[in-house]
Amino acid sequence: MKKLLKTWFCLFLCALLVFICITGTAEEQDEKKDWAEQALKAYDVQDYETSLHYFTLLADAGDPNAQYMTAFHYFCGRGTEQDFGKAAAYARMSAEQGIPASQSMLAHIYLYGLGVEQNVAKAVEYSQLAANGGDAKAQFLIGWMYDYGVGVDQDFAKAREYYQLAADQGNAEAQTYLGVLYEDGAGVPQSYEEAAKYYQMAADQGLAYAQAHLAQLYEFGNGVEQSSEMSLKYYQLAADQGDPMGQWGMGKAYQFGVGVDVDYVKAAEYYQLSADQEDPDGLECLGYLYLEGLGVEQSREKAIELYELAAERGSEEAQRQLLILGQ
Repeated sequence: MKKLLKTWFCLFLCALLVFICITGTAEEQDEKKDWAEQALKAYDVQDYETSLHYFTLLADAGDPNAQYMTAFHYFCGRGTEQDFGKAAAYARMSAEQGIPASQSMLAHIYLYGLGVEQNVAKAVEYSQLAANGGDAKAQFLIGWMYDYGVGVDQDFAKAREYYQLAADQGNAEAQTYLGVLYEDGAGVPQSYEEAAKYYQMAADQGLAYAQAHLAQLYEFGNGVEQSSEMSLKYYQLAADQGDPMGQWGMGKAYQFGVGVDVDYVKAAEYYQLSADQEDPDGLECLGYLYLEGLGVEQSREKAIELYELAAERGSEEAQRQLLILGQ
């Protein structure tokens, strides 16, 4: 990661220097060069207030890369209070000069209505522009839009195409969602082996969602050699990051003694964490513990309440349990 950041700084500095060398008088060029060096030096040591100051000077002078960095500071709240409106304004200046990273940022801003009125059509437009320019985040986003039919007609083949472009650049989210397509056989031939390959790539980067999916493959031996130890490892890694699927997986491990001793109290604790995030599986499994009085005080009423919440979120098992209970 440090090597990548160093490479990025070198490329960024080169881009700034190109802009500086073709604009203004020699005196103005020297001043802007100093601003660029001060901005990057401050950013490198995480002095974001100072880096924002110098990036803004360059941005207001018209440099598109500095406009992106100014937008980035406001978007993330680095060196200043988070301000999506200002982020959008500077990103728009930069995007109009063809910077893919700014177009990608604007796509997210319009998709979620951050500091601007939500506009899915503009999100599609900017994500497509940025994706065409090679931006991995935008490639993932436009792939996700095709995957779920957001602003475009659902098209799993196109989703796979864009996920692949981003995954090949090391984007962990794209690797994970590409794995899901292979696991489900959506837009690609179904293959647990391919799913495991892409989940592993993303899991190695620490993405909790991928770790939880990889844990499931190890749990049932789909695409990998079955291993309760490996399943527990990845469920734990995901759970430690607050992933509800990982928390549910750890709850199952303690409930059934898979890789650990049976401990209904710990099972209930993990299921509760998952349920608190409204995960249907976590809600359903916690409901079962309340129904049977395992690790918690037995309560039919609490069980029914949890089953109802899980059923509302699509849990077929919760719906079945409610029928059994006469609800």
